[in-house]
Amino acid sequence: MTDTCAKLLADKGLTVVFIESATAGYLAHCFSVSPYSGDVLMGGLVCYDASIKKNVLKVSSELIEEYTPESLEVTHELVVKSKKMFEADLHVACTGLLKPGGSETKEKPVGTFFYCIGYKGEIYDFRRVCHGEPEQKLRSINSLICKSIIDVVNQHTD
Repeated sequence: MTDTCAKLLADKGLTVVFIESATAGYLAHCFSVSPYSGDVLMGGLVCYDASIKKNVLKVSSELIEEYTPESLEVTHELVVKSKKMFEADLHVACTGLLKPGGSETKEKPVGTFFYCIGYKGEIYDFRRVCHGEPEQKLRSINSLICKSIIDVVNQHTD
C-alpha cells in the first residue's frame, strides 16, 4: 500500500512529512524504501515522549494534560505545529497505543491510533483500532494511513 500511495503523490508532484509518536518513525521508514521516496518523502520527526511534543513542537502542556498525549486533539495539534516547521504538501501525524503502558482505558484500548492529515488548508482526523502484536499493528496502521492519504488527495481535483 505504501508504494501505491507514494506513486500517487509522486504522480501529482506532492511531498509528505511525518510527525510520529506511537509509530516511532515506522511510517517514514516505509516511505523511504519505496521507489518513489526521493520524489515524495521530505522527512519527519519522532515525538514518542510527551517532552518532544511540548519542547520541540510547542504543543501546550495543558492540551496534553487535558486529552493525554495519545489523543485526536493532540494529534491534530501536531499537524498544526508541523506546518510551521516543515515545508511539505501533506503533513501526517500519528499517536496511539501500540502496547500497554500509555493512557489506555476501556474506551481507548491498546491498539487505538489517532492520525491526522493536513492537506490544502484542511486537517482530516481519524481514529482507528488495530489488533495483533505490535509489528502487526504497525503494518495495519501504515496501510490505513496510506489509504486515507490516497482518499484525501483524490478528494481534491487539480
